[in-house]
Amino acid sequence: MADSNASDLIAGLDCGAHTIKCVIARTSEDYQPQRIVGFGVTPSQGIDHNSVIVDLELAGQAFHKAVTQAENMAGGQVSALRIGLSSKDIESFSALGIIPIAGGEVLDTDLEQLMDSTRHSRQVGKHLLHLLPKKFFLDKKEVANPMGLSGHRLEGHFHVVTCQQSTFNHVIDAVLHAGMDVEDVLSSSLAACMAVSPVDHSGHATTCSIDLGHAATGIVLRQGGHFFHSARLPMGGRHITSDISQIFDLAPSLAEQVKLTFGHASDEQPVATNLDNKKNSETSIKNVLLDPRLTQVIAARIEEILFEVKKVTHSQLASAPLDCIFLTGGGSQLHGIRDYVEDIFGAPVSPNAFAHPSPVANLVRRPYLAAAVGLLDARQNFGDWRSLEFRQSDERKKPGLLRKAYFFLKEKM
Repeated sequence: MADSNASDLIAGLDCGAHTIKCVIARTSEDYQPQRIVGFGVTPSQGIDHNSVIVDLELAGQAFHKAVTQAENMAGGQVSALRIGLSSKDIESFSALGIIPIAGGEVLDTDLEQLMDSTRHSRQVGKHLLHLLPKKFFLDKKEVANPMGLSGHRLEGHFHVVTCQQSTFNHVIDAVLHAGMDVEDVLSSSLAACMAVSPVDHSGHATTCSIDLGHAATGIVLRQGGHFFHSARLPMGGRHITSDISQIFDLAPSLAEQVKLTFGHASDEQPVATNLDNKKNSETSIKNVLLDPRLTQVIAARIEEILFEVKKVTHSQLASAPLDCIFLTGGGSQLHGIRDYVEDIFGAPVSPNAFAHPSPVANLVRRPYLAAAVGLLDARQNFGDWRSLEFRQSDERKKPGLLRKAYFFLKEKM
């Protein structure tokens, strides 16, 4: 998919259980995304309801279709993708690293050594997605940034996010099998968190990002610029669809249409559902939409999901009450959900402002693109830690090398 026009384009691909989302931005000379010029959304294939790839060929076809849609809109081709994962085996935990400072002054090599000492805490069979700093202590005194300071003992507290190595391998295989390159792989929940810009609060605020997806809900807690907790709840929009299907005796496809029609303020939906008998289907949907029980069914499941989110966050917020909440994902369009969130959490929901302008789409009306948008800024927002973590510079990788190696090895097997 690469050509000579790809040098100023960058792409994020969010691998969801329900849809695959691709967003392309045109970058500036210093390789920072400027504006979104294309996006593509296609139904997921070869991926189960836990966001785990079960068919490499089908998944690769879905990836290719979403990227092609975005490329057609952008008027150019991309050389590599930043992939967002949301599979059920993503885990997060805190880890501690401690090293002596031989030269007295903290250098880049010391930070790399500190990260190396922390990596040993991950389990066998896991792939490291993120290793993000929370706090630093130099000679037992907390410091914001240890670089250049003098001391004898450096201690770092990190937020670690991992997935199963097999999950990582499968998504790489699917992308490469589709003839595309992979630039980076990250957590979709953290990416969605980075897609929105906070409005009218200080840089030290404690915030909670809730990404309401189809199969699961991602949760990210931050204090200022530091992540201190993230989690994945296996509850999402598909559970609302299932409730509607069972209670109103509708086929799942019709129940999904009811949820989208009732729940979303926007007339533009991520994926249209094909209905075999359009007239009968429209009548069934209309009847359910007029049923007073529908509001109660949807509200009951929304409240259940939000109370589970609150359970996850409560233990992490003992000394830092929430200043505001960000909502992303397709579920954030559900009617009245902001009121439910503010009532349950006792904190205001911040109006989302996407980090990039777009001449081709109103992103505020498409919160389901948040993770794909956030992937564009991964290196910028995670700072030098992303580069240190992978022992790479911020310069772009030469396109094609990973794909060529993949098919070379495949031919030899």
